[in-house]
Amino acid sequence: MLLIALTLPLLGCGSLPEVSRDPAAADGAGFREAPKPPAADLGAADEAISPMRPVSTAVRDPAQSLRVGAGSYIYSHDPRQLEREVSQACEGARSRGESEILRALVADLDFSAVHPAAATQALLKGNCGGVSDVVEEMVAQGGREALDAVVERARMIEGERASRQIESAAAAGLARRTGLAEVEQGLAQEDPPSYGMLYFPSVAEGSKLVTAVALNRLYEEAIPGYGIYTFVLSGRGFTHPRGEDVARYSEFFRMLETYVSAADGEDGGPSAEAHVFLVPINPERIGTPLVDQSAADLADVMRRHLIQTLRHEGHRALAARLDKGAGPFLVATLEPSLLPSDSTVPWLITDLSDLGPENVYGVVDAFDRPIPAEMSGRPESLSLIRERLLGLPVRAAGNQGVKVDASTWVFMLGDFA
Repeated sequence: MLLIALTLPLLGCGSLPEVSRDPAAADGAGFREAPKPPAADLGAADEAISPMRPVSTAVRDPAQSLRVGAGSYIYSHDPRQLEREVSQACEGARSRGESEILRALVADLDFSAVHPAAATQALLKGNCGGVSDVVEEMVAQGGREALDAVVERARMIEGERASRQIESAAAAGLARRTGLAEVEQGLAQEDPPSYGMLYFPSVAEGSKLVTAVALNRLYEEAIPGYGIYTFVLSGRGFTHPRGEDVARYSEFFRMLETYVSAADGEDGGPSAEAHVFLVPINPERIGTPLVDQSAADLADVMRRHLIQTLRHEGHRALAARLDKGAGPFLVATLEPSLLPSDSTVPWLITDLSDLGPENVYGVVDAFDRPIPAEMSGRPESLSLIRERLLGLPVRAAGNQGVKVDASTWVFMLGDFA
């Protein structure tokens, strides 16, 4: 996977981008439909319809099946034989120094009409990639038709501990399917587009850009070493602005550019005493105002994954706010990931939907002010930010005479709350 970090200067502010398509609305043909196997028996044969293939186009040896121009190997539908063949193919590719093998291998499994569940199992047991990579590629090529079978089989193999990782990878695969990566539609195959996460640390270094083709890597595996990570997610007010939404977003992004990014080019590396804002962007728009760089489609993928997690953990009212609210939403954690590793880890969600633009400075300042060294990386640091937010004299959007109760827009989750 492509992963690049760059240090970049940032410019001023501008207008909001056009409405983006919904990354979750994936469709289209993918893996062929076949009856699902019994869930409890991983060794049972996965039924699938095997189309007739011209023998002259097939590779006889699975270890040679991923060579460029070699043709497609017809894989077995017997689960045990399939696992041996897939393992052999991956081992052969690695021995030749070929690292990017999943895309070609998944395409060959599709060509062989292998059921998505059986293909997922063979790829994971054949050490052909991590669970995130396998699930994302299977869903990206198979679409919604393959989604349930892929996710179910991955969970059976990896266990519930990997559920969040699997769900995130599936969401990233669906996003690619709907056009975030045009390579999946047969366009620009030699130059797949990337998306990025722009870092705004509070101390020690200037702004930094990380890009990746695998979208979930950007928000699941952020650069380690910072004390607090705050992911910036846009809401409906960014793509369908009303009233003061435009002013609030413009002021928020202007504050990140001019107030937070004050280090201006220093390169001290991540610091445990630093808070960092992370903004999903389109790297090809670098050089334009930050508000125009912001990737609403990638932010929407992240927001939907967050909503699913909140609902799963019983926070349905908060999930509804993120689903319907204008935003932006600030999700702060102690770990380099949008979602904490388990439900006991503290995290802080701030919903700016109802705030007037004149309140943005105080909010950004509450996050960006220094954290005492003894609190760095500890739950107390998030609690300190919460206390700062609770103390702000915040007024409602459109009515500066109405004070907003912080308990309606500041939410602390996890055991520490």
